[in-house]
Amino acid sequence: MFQLIRAGVAGGKTVPESVAENPLVFATLTAPSFGPVHGRRDGGRRCHPYAGNESRCEHGRPRSCLAQHTEDDPALGQPICGDCYDYCSQLVWQWWAPDLWRRFTIALHRLVAKTLQVPAIRLAEVATVQYAKVAEYQLRGVVHFHALVRLDGPRTADGFAAAPSAIDVAPLADLVRAAAATVRLAVPGVDANDSSRVMAFGRQLDARPVRSNRRTDDPDRVLSPEQVAGYLAKYATKSVTDTSATDNAHHRRLRATAHALALRAQAAQEDSYELLGKWTHMLGFRGHFASKSRRYSITLGALRRARRRAQALIAQSRAEGRPLDLAALQADLLAEDDTETTLVIGHWHYVGSGWNTEAERVLAIAAAARAREYDQWRATHRQTQRSTGERTM
Repeated sequence: MFQLIRAGVAGGKTVPESVAENPLVFATLTAPSFGPVHGRRDGGRRCHPYAGNESRCEHGRPRSCLAQHTEDDPALGQPICGDCYDYCSQLVWQWWAPDLWRRFTIALHRLVAKTLQVPAIRLAEVATVQYAKVAEYQLRGVVHFHALVRLDGPRTADGFAAAPSAIDVAPLADLVRAAAATVRLAVPGVDANDSSRVMAFGRQLDARPVRSNRRTDDPDRVLSPEQVAGYLAKYATKSVTDTSATDNAHHRRLRATAHALALRAQAAQEDSYELLGKWTHMLGFRGHFASKSRRYSITLGALRRARRRAQALIAQSRAEGRPLDLAALQADLLAEDDTETTLVIGHWHYVGSGWNTEAERVLAIAAAARAREYDQWRATHRQTQRSTGERTM
């Protein structure tokens, strides 16, 4: 993932280095609020010191929190009042988050076309919008998106033309913010007792220009290609374990609510939510943790194929005792399957047969013995059932 993201920022891995000159924005799109939760504030401020005119909610719990939470405080991300928290809306937003992201890309596409004064259906003739996106779970159990958004020129054979001069990195960041702030998605309720909703991103939005070492404009807000590639790769791997590693009362209630909503949708035969129960373990999020546009950079499949080829060459070079320069072979390693050269091994030698160690042999014999005993037990059990049935008749 790091190599895929970095290639779209600085080039390499079949991606020309000229992409580093195209405008690039690092954006973070968050979910809206579904109720106040405990959190850490900038400058060491207290959690929720101000709670309006009423000091307690309708459930009798304090609306404020005067604590200064530490990083390992288990209260972080937990609702101040679980009964006031809108669990249903959070799960519905989470369920539709992938569609909301798709609407964002469409809105950004149209804003870029409007800025370049071309019809949206003809934007590919002058520019294309490419991205790489990962989803990360917040402590409150809802995802937010980190994305690299790059503006390229018109489509070419390799897909990496220079961007139009009319939109630099700062205007591109403004367009990203505008698209995220204006995109809306109307979704149905779970059943007849649940109202429809209009989905949107939260007010916390960040869109920062990304510069390579060769670019000197806007020096006060510099992000290097290695930084953003590391950020997104970290978020992608971090998100895989977040929902399973964090088990608290808030997350358990989210999973219980997701299960209940799935049963309601099945009873109401609401097709939009019929699969929600299968994503309870992901707190309702059904999207990919990492995705990219087609022409952002190289694919993960190509990188995996290159890794397999490299491992085979490394094993061969070690067996033959000769040096290997993988950097010089990068083009061959990343070549498509139809241009791949088949390696023919002209000699074979007998290595051996049986198990590698005595422990493996003992385990195999024990497993075979257990399998035979189970088969014998099943045969005896079936015979007993048949005999019992005949006597009863």
